[in-house]
Amino acid sequence: MSFWDTSAILKLYLTEADSPQYLARASNSSEIITAFIGKHEVRAALRRRESEGVLSAGGADLCFQRLLQDIQTGRVRIIPESPELDREFGGVLDRCLSQVPPVFVRTNDALHLAAAKISGETEFVTADARQAAAAALIGLTVTP
Repeated sequence: MSFWDTSAILKLYLTEADSPQYLARASNSSEIITAFIGKHEVRAALRRRESEGVLSAGGADLCFQRLLQDIQTGRVRIIPESPELDREFGGVLDRCLSQVPPVFVRTNDALHLAAAKISGETEFVTADARQAAAAALIGLTVTP
């Protein structure tokens, strides 16, 4: 098992150049773990791709329904918002922003990192270079 951020999960539901790499990784995992915001970010990204013409009309909803089905079946597990997540979120911010120079982390990225920490997973799957730097700083093994 591993923790996946939105940039990685999106590649499972939207065909991109590097999607096969992420699909192969997912097929070797019994469960994909993500933060509660992940499904909302995926939905927004899919809808944006539909607006850009990357997906045909209605394609965003079809792709999003596949994600919801994977959540329902347990293939994708959501880490919910909780007091523990709130505490860890503060810790992620403190760790990243107290560096010299600071490792700048966006709010949603810090939420994903905090969720990864409380999930107990040590592998963090991301396609986002900035988030990868923050994940490595807080002790997660970043892949791919």
